[in-house]
Amino acid sequence: MNILTLQDVDFRYGGLMAVSGFSMHIAEGSITSLIGPNGAGKTTVFNLIAGVLRPDKGEIIFQNKPIHRLPPHRIAALGMARTFQNIKLFERLSVKEHLNLAQHLKNESTIFGEIFGLSAAARDKTRRNSKTREILDFLGLSGCADLPAASLPYGLQRRVEFARAIATGARLLLLDEPAAGMNIGETADMTRLIRRIADTGITVLLVEHDMRVVMNISDQVWVINYGQVIASGTPQEVRRNSHVVSAYLGEPEAT
Repeated sequence: MNILTLQDVDFRYGGLMAVSGFSMHIAEGSITSLIGPNGAGKTTVFNLIAGVLRPDKGEIIFQNKPIHRLPPHRIAALGMARTFQNIKLFERLSVKEHLNLAQHLKNESTIFGEIFGLSAAARDKTRRNSKTREILDFLGLSGCADLPAASLPYGLQRRVEFARAIATGARLLLLDEPAAGMNIGETADMTRLIRRIADTGITVLLVEHDMRVVMNISDQVWVINYGQVIASGTPQEVRRNSHVVSAYLGEPEAT
C-alpha cells in the first residue's frame, strides 16, 4: 500500500519549469530516497509535498487524501512532518520542551483550558509528558531532556529534530539531507537511527547527497533530473542504470 503518491505534477517558478510530469509513489513503512544533481528539483518536490508550494498541475495524495491544495499545518495534522538541511531548533527551549510543543496538534483542550487548568488540559499534559519520555528513551535523549537543545553537539541536535518530528504523531517523515555536516561516525549513527525509526512503522522519505547513506539504507530510490524522474528501483538497480550514471553518479564502474 502506498502512503504517498504524486501523479503528473508540474510546477513553474515564473517561466522556469522546475518540475514536469513528476510521478512517484512511496510504499508505507519503507525508506525511500530522492536523489539527483544539484538543481534537479529535489527541494521543490519536498516543498510541494509539504504544502509550502502548490503544484500548477497534477495531484498529491497522502493516506488516500488529496493534499495538493492544503496549507502546511493541515498536512502536518494529517500525519506528515519534515526536517531541514539546516537544523532549526529553538535556542531557549529544552529538548523536552521541543517535544511537548510538537504535540500541540493532538491537544484536546483550548488555550483557555490551559490557562484555567481544566480537566482536558490536565489530560493533555499527562499524555504529552508520557509520549515525550517514550520518544526520548527510544532516541537515546533521556539524559539531556532538560538541557537547551541548541547547546547539544551537532549529531544530538539532529536527533532532537527527528524526535520533534516523531512527536507530532507523523506517519511520514520527510528528511532533508539528514547527513549534512556530519562526520563519518555521526553519519553511521544517524543511518542506524533512521532504520530504527522505520522499523516502528513510520515511513521515511529523504533527500540525501551522501550515496553511502542512500545505498545502505534505502528500500527504493527515485532519481530526478531537470524536474523529471529518470529512474527508480532498488539501490542496486539504480546504481547500474546508465541514465543515472551519466546524470549523477559519474562514470560506470569497469566490469
